[in-house]
Amino acid sequence: MDKWLEKPWAIRLVSLFLAVLLFAVAAFDQNINDGSTDSRTPSTATNETQTLEDVPIQVEIDEENYVVSGIPDTVTVTLQGPVSLVTPVAVRRNFEVFVNLENLDVGTHLVPIEYNGIPSKVNVYIEPEEIEVIIEERATKEFTANVDLINRDKIEAGYEIANVYTEPSTVELVGSKSAIDRAAIVKAFIDVTGMNESQTIDNVPVKVYDTEGNELNVRVNPPTLKVTLDVKSPNKSVPISLKTENELPDGIQLLSMDLETEEVQVFAPEDFLGTLEEMATKPIDLSSITESGSIEIELESSEQIRRISQSTVTVSIEVETEEDRVLQEIPITVENEPEDLVAEWNPNTINVTLTGFPSVLEGITENDIDVRANLNGLSSGTHEVPLSIELTEEFRDQVEITSETENITVVLTDE
Repeated sequence: MDKWLEKPWAIRLVSLFLAVLLFAVAAFDQNINDGSTDSRTPSTATNETQTLEDVPIQVEIDEENYVVSGIPDTVTVTLQGPVSLVTPVAVRRNFEVFVNLENLDVGTHLVPIEYNGIPSKVNVYIEPEEIEVIIEERATKEFTANVDLINRDKIEAGYEIANVYTEPSTVELVGSKSAIDRAAIVKAFIDVTGMNESQTIDNVPVKVYDTEGNELNVRVNPPTLKVTLDVKSPNKSVPISLKTENELPDGIQLLSMDLETEEVQVFAPEDFLGTLEEMATKPIDLSSITESGSIEIELESSEQIRRISQSTVTVSIEVETEEDRVLQEIPITVENEPEDLVAEWNPNTINVTLTGFPSVLEGITENDIDVRANLNGLSSGTHEVPLSIELTEEFRDQVEITSETENITVVLTDE
């Protein structure tokens, strides 16, 4: 065998066989990696297709002088090619998708979406393939940062937002000149529902609107604010006043009407509290009162009042009804007795009935009653003389006085 290999022709045959074998292996490997006919179209046996969603798109433009609109945030990229090339690209996403606007003028342009960082043997399909963009001159403008408080009427009862502070107090808007020219409102929004204490809120986004309330697509520097809300609870204690309406029923007199609570704490804006002197009850209908007792009545309020320490108060009412009181043996005085005649009368005293309220009747004595018989113009003989019964002026309008004895018998005789 060793002698056979030493033959020159044998060595040539072995070398030829090895050369053919190496060529076949190399050709097979080339067919696997490059395909049989098209170098950009992998064979189905080794082909891999992957679709990548939400691939960010970069913009190449002179940002100091221009801004662009119409560019989507992301695109969809589909990769086709050998597994050994597609998989690493899909996993690492170490490629860039971009539009090149460097050499374009102000205006509207249809531009392709390009890429780099992907092996040339991988087919790349981008959706969309091209986009319409608008290039405009870049502009900047400084605006005061305002804060709009949402649901201000739903802050916890009794509280108010006294002051609002923003940091920073101004922001810079960056965008197209047309958009910056339209900017009219620059605001941050905070919902104050249920708020009852001062607080600081970080990272409140700033929004930009035109005069019609349309939000504008401009860049805000900084994009958020630090907002401090100064929450206060202005209040004041004021006396309660009683209001009444209508008249008491006949035969009933009011002795007292007292509040169990004389003051109430009112929560309202400071300027309103500065003019507030008292809180009145809703009117008490006197015509419905027939006896002493207690009632609960609401306090009158207004739109400026956010909260009061109590919405109702208890009122103690004391009344009295008319009654009769009899005073006996009130002496009768005669007046204008004729000269040279002697007068005798019967009876000498009468009983009177006083009708009025107990609080008044208890102050009346015999001395406050004047009973008189006028003898003026009478001649000798027996006469029926009417009586005049009156109270002193102090009680005359408050008490009715009557007597069953309206007349007395007077006998006038010569001396």
